[in-house]
Amino acid sequence: MNTWKMTYELCCHFGSPVTGHAYSLRCFPREMFHQRVQSCKYEVIPCSGGGRGRDSFGNSLLIGKNNEPHEWFLVRVDAVVAIENLEEPELKPYYQLGMYRSPTKLTRTGDRLTEFISKIPKDQQCNPWERTRVLMHELYAAFRYESGSTGFLTTAEEAFSQGCGVCQDYAHILLALCRSEGLTVRYVAGTIPGEGETHAWMEVWHEGKWKGFDPTNEKETDESYLTFAVGRDAEDCSINRGVFMGAGNQTQYIRCEMTPN
Repeated sequence: MNTWKMTYELCCHFGSPVTGHAYSLRCFPREMFHQRVQSCKYEVIPCSGGGRGRDSFGNSLLIGKNNEPHEWFLVRVDAVVAIENLEEPELKPYYQLGMYRSPTKLTRTGDRLTEFISKIPKDQQCNPWERTRVLMHELYAAFRYESGSTGFLTTAEEAFSQGCGVCQDYAHILLALCRSEGLTVRYVAGTIPGEGETHAWMEVWHEGKWKGFDPTNEKETDESYLTFAVGRDAEDCSINRGVFMGAGNQTQYIRCEMTPN
């Protein structure tokens, strides 16, 4: 087991005052069997009396709205989290996990992905985790990382067609490949040491447990992977989302760090 200090900071500067600023935040470590939150405190400026709860996937969620004019929006989360390199037990039975086997708008396969997976030999003896290792290896060889090459709503098919993307795209593509073969898989948003920002990977269900795979780095997850949220794809796990009324440009700065405790 490793224990980590985690800090997440979000700073938004608006070119002119905005009002009616509604936001939702999933930047809090998720309490799980393999991940224990020892402490977690947060600050939102300007404070707007937001409500803390959970979304339909069990992720910790903060929702708030500020109607007063403001030019800055600041969020800081400080937490201490203990993580073990263990598979995550799933309490729901197989038949209740169908949403994780169905393609979403962001993970639906098109012609390019269908052609790609048709060329990967199948081994009927592989269990879901073994098959995911094969698919991850093939994806890693065929795709490259390029910062800024895609956006939040870029689909797996679009990213794969252009041959490059970021961690979100790697996760979406591997989800698409696995779901095309009937595997039960989910998207994970979180962070890892040394990145300085959030990260994305995916998990595969097999015999009542979830196991993590990081296709961006072609590896299985370990005790250095801190989870914020899980869902069908990135839209279910958005770390921060907001709408507001006002004109002017918006500048956003995000920092997410993990250090040994």
